[in-house]
Amino acid sequence: MAGGIIGSIIGGVLTGGAGPALGAGIGAAIPSIAEIAKVIVDRTIPDPQKKAEAQAEIEQALTARETALTAALQAQNEQQNAINLAEAQGNDRFSSRWRPALGWACVAAFIYQFLAAPMVTWLGAIIGVMLGVAFPAPPTIVVSDFMPVLIGMLGLGVMRTYERTTGVPGAAPGPQPARR
Repeated sequence: MAGGIIGSIIGGVLTGGAGPALGAGIGAAIPSIAEIAKVIVDRTIPDPQKKAEAQAEIEQALTARETALTAALQAQNEQQNAINLAEAQGNDRFSSRWRPALGWACVAAFIYQFLAAPMVTWLGAIIGVMLGVAFPAPPTIVVSDFMPVLIGMLGLGVMRTYERTTGVPGAAPGPQPARR
């Protein structure tokens, strides 16, 4: 158990939040503290009764430690949830409008890259031939730079649509069909 918790924490630190996914693997690689303590007790205490008492004390200490760690993580999660709730209930235009603004920026980049730039290049070539002048091609946008943002936003949009259509409480105003 302790190896899994430690592995989850290390995995979260190393991967920026994907701890549960990697924590199992890291936890399996780290031997449990309880297992190490049992080996030490087995090798140092010959009396079976005292050995059992020492192992019970170790189990209690580790259980208390894991309980304290779980409580600390729960308190941290509750604090983050309170912050998220306060931000969600706020009317700050800067916070509440970033997603649509970013979406429109991605739409504008797509329009420019796939419609405007080719049309300007084509019209510039036609006019350049007519006038005998070579117009430079308009700059291009590297689509791979903004695609992760757009794909992530579209994924969030699908989740919000799902929430709205299934009637998840607090999803947003909109049609809220009756749940079955």
